Amino acid sequence: MDIYDIPNLPNVSEPRSLSHSSSHGLASVILYIALVLAVFSGIYWCIQDYRFFLSLGRGGPQYNAVGWFKVHIMTRPFTLAQQDQTWTGDYPDDGARKEIMALPIRQGPRPIIRGIAPQRQFDQRPEPEMNLRVLDIFSSFVKANPHLLQERLSHAEKHNLALFVHPSLMSKPDNLPEVAPIFKGEIGHVHGESSLHLYFSPADAKIIIEKGWAERHRCARTQPWWFGGIKAMWGIGDSFLIVYAPRNEAELDVLKTLIRASAMWMTGEQPIVKP
Repeated sequence: MDIYDIPNLPNVSEPRSLSHSSSHGLASVILYIALVLAVFSGIYWCIQDYRFFLSLGRGGPQYNAVGWFKVHIMTRPFTLAQQDQTWTGDYPDDGARKEIMALPIRQGPRPIIRGIAPQRQFDQRPEPEMNLRVLDIFSSFVKANPHLLQERLSHAEKHNLALFVHPSLMSKPDNLPEVAPIFKGEIGHVHGESSLHLYFSPADAKIIIEKGWAERHRCARTQPWWFGGIKAMWGIGDSFLIVYAPRNEAELDVLKTLIRASAMWMTGEQPIVKP
């Protein structure tokens, strides 16, 4: 073949088409804008969520960005969703106390509960003096049961008063429910808006929730099987409930019944006297 008969080859130095370069550049710009928007959206969400955390007030976690990060970033993925806080499917159907079975159904809709730790009631709040009356009930239980109960600053909340299992009973943990030593003997505590956190037997917890008097703490769950079925993952048992703030005298009397049931279970069924 004559050298001059070799077919023409494409010029490798020929520039790419303008349309191809433009489309590649446009895709890069769109990706960059999307990343910037995602970053700024994430920052905005964090700021708003942190402000909400602070609005809950002081509780167990540090009242700063460290506390927010621990609760809202590290803990939240393992907690109950808000719509599952009234779920009772993992509680037993039988075994509730007679006085719990006899409770009336709470009137009206459930109040709005928000937060993980702290967890607070956002509406249907009673007058401030109700908080003093709830604290008086705590004190009256201790006075009526001085060898079974104590009152001191909450282990969980650190800023609110709480009921505790008496140290003499804590020295024999085999006679107590598993969660009692895990929670340092704390039976429950009261919040500034007069709601309370209390432990109950799982059977009692089911009835109390279904009758509208309480709902679960968002950490009150057993982790799913694919996460090892861990119980009390954050030091909180699966029957730790937030009891709604009492609104009147009748509900204060219900609260006394609830506190007695809680104290009996956490003390290993000791004969707690209701004041």
